Amino acid sequence: MYKIQTFGSSFQHIEKLSGGVIPIDESNSDYQQFIKDVAEQGIGIVEGPDIIELGYSYLRSQEYPSREDQLDMMYWDKVNGTTTWEDAIQAIKDKYPKTITGGTTIGEVPDWVQEAVNSYNASINN
Repeated sequence: MYKIQTFGSSFQHIEKLSGGVIPIDESNSDYQQFIKDVAEQGIGIVEGPDIIELGYSYLRSQEYPSREDQLDMMYWDKVNGTTTWEDAIQAIKDKYPKTITGGTTIGEVPDWVQEAVNSYNASINN
């Protein structure tokens, strides 16, 4: 069994669930074995990457203004009789409601895996 690991938006490698990491490199013998295994046993032996969905608490914390800025808003709201601070905070709370709980799901196996298997099968059938 294999699992695709993704780091950032583009860096991927393959993790052997029995241990070890395989770089995605056609000249690597472990990568070649991975493609051969998938060709022989089917795509079902590959698990897609983890997809981490962030919860509301983290999402809100990234958008809230700094404490200094919030205190400044509160001061000027008091001076001017406005609700700038309350409106800014409420907009963030509305954008990220508490129903966004986050979690981890398993994504689809990337298309490049099947494309590599197809190329492998074409090369052994010729």
